[in-house]
Amino acid sequence: MKATPLEIIAGLDIGTTKVCVVIGKRCKDGIEIIGVGQSPSLGVKQGMVVNMESTAAAIRRAVIEAELMAGCEVHNVVVGIADRFIHGQNSPGVVRVKSGEVCEQDVRQVIESAWTIPIPPNHEILHIIPREFIIGNQHEVSQPLGMACSRLEVKVHIVTAASTSIRNIVKSCNMAGLQISTIVLKSLAAAESALLKEERELGVALIDIGGGTTDIAVIRNGAVWLTVEIPVAGNHLTNDLAICLQLLRNEAELLKRTHGCCLNNMVDKAELVEITSSDVSRKRILPRKEIAVILEARVEELFMLIARQLRRSDYEGELVAGAVITGGSSFLPGMAELGEQMLNMPVRIGYPINIRGLVDVVSQPIYSTGVGLVLYGFRTEGAPKRVNSDENNTIVHRATQMLRRVWKEFI
Repeated sequence: MKATPLEIIAGLDIGTTKVCVVIGKRCKDGIEIIGVGQSPSLGVKQGMVVNMESTAAAIRRAVIEAELMAGCEVHNVVVGIADRFIHGQNSPGVVRVKSGEVCEQDVRQVIESAWTIPIPPNHEILHIIPREFIIGNQHEVSQPLGMACSRLEVKVHIVTAASTSIRNIVKSCNMAGLQISTIVLKSLAAAESALLKEERELGVALIDIGGGTTDIAVIRNGAVWLTVEIPVAGNHLTNDLAICLQLLRNEAELLKRTHGCCLNNMVDKAELVEITSSDVSRKRILPRKEIAVILEARVEELFMLIARQLRRSDYEGELVAGAVITGGSSFLPGMAELGEQMLNMPVRIGYPINIRGLVDVVSQPIYSTGVGLVLYGFRTEGAPKRVNSDENNTIVHRATQMLRRVWKEFI
């Protein structure tokens, strides 16, 4: 029996190197993945759309592939976003509880009071995520409804994105014949699919290494405490190989995927790799360790930048569960081992978990965001949808829709 549009949710991951579509269906035992599609991404740079026609064409190709596999059509998508203009900040809010017992209106008002802070110019809010409620001297309250108090406080994490980035994503999807249900920060989507519940409670850093950016989300007590983007990612590894070994970019990418390693002491000195360039008559032999040395230098830099962000946030000591790495570049041998050395904490590679269906296909770090977008869509099902055109797209309208989505998710 074919799925109807109301039974399915599609996640759209528009990346710098690839566009990925994952289609999920709700079943008795959870979420079943029924379709997957991929297409090379030619219109995106560092997570930002730079050519809408090329991006729309790539989206359409990936959607068609996923639709054929799933046996259904996709008209609405949950879309991921990650670029260097993403901004995360924490903000407090406080209200008096007039009745002496926290009601839904009190929770709404305290969240409203927390997001009325200046946000970067030409940005709009993507997420308002309550970190904790505070009642009296009691911190880390996750559900304050019905509790007795005279004063209710909240600490929220607010994620914003450049309005132009959002508009270009919306227009590209519309050009591909799709409407957007909501836009989700990619690191939060990856966390949906790759993190264990215990990790989210103990404290964990989700590190999503994409093609153009590396996205970090720190989650503790089940709530988001920090989101940050780092402009060093998989494409930098490819470019380093291309420059150091005098290769075309596509040759360097293939070399990275087939013979890459980011910890050179894992590679035997005697191991050799044959490189065939676009000129098939010209073959080169070089030690695989040379490839590993090049990649290790850049990955070390990436982990140094990650460690610096964690130290600045003062959350480094809160990450009892360590770090989980997802994304297309996390496949490199030695990634987890080098991460443990540089971050001084447990590190593992994250895969989509707690799903059914095409498990063999999507059980790879590269699909963590796509699957996570589907899971996020089902978890927030029924929340207000994002506007897909300029109609009614006023600041007041967007703010109202955002608050309704927060209430739907947390109350």
